[in-house]
Amino acid sequence: MIKNFKIEFKWAMFFTLLNLLWLYAEKALGWHDESIGMYSIYSMALSLPLIAIVYLCIREKNEKIYHHKIDWRKAFISGAIFSGIVAGFSPVPVFVLGEYVSPEFFNKAVITAVENGTEQSSAETLYNMGAFTRQAMFGNLATGVFWSAIIALFFKKKESN
Repeated sequence: MIKNFKIEFKWAMFFTLLNLLWLYAEKALGWHDESIGMYSIYSMALSLPLIAIVYLCIREKNEKIYHHKIDWRKAFISGAIFSGIVAGFSPVPVFVLGEYVSPEFFNKAVITAVENGTEQSSAETLYNMGAFTRQAMFGNLATGVFWSAIIALFFKKKESN
């Protein structure tokens, strides 16, 4: 099945580092301040690099481990493993966001949500480090596994026996 996880780990580390850089870009673009109300929509743009990296991970696995003969199942498993590792690393960028990049982020998000009609308790439930950590973990896992299944189709015609 999967011979090793070094490739998936390498690409998951790369994505996590990209995610950390992304946080600083978000801050510079005002997504943690004046545009915080649109943060959820803007932050979905990070899905595009995730999709690209899933593809690159599977492609490298195909080249280096399976010698261009990977099948859909093995490609999907590789992408799913990558996604699981990314999910495991997801608390790191959330912690960096809340502690270093924008320590005021969660308070500002709560205030903005309340100003836009959300109940205070609901806003506090949505915008805190624990909730964001869970959202990042499950969001990265779900997005990565979904795209792994689709991207693996590109490798389907190269089935091995």
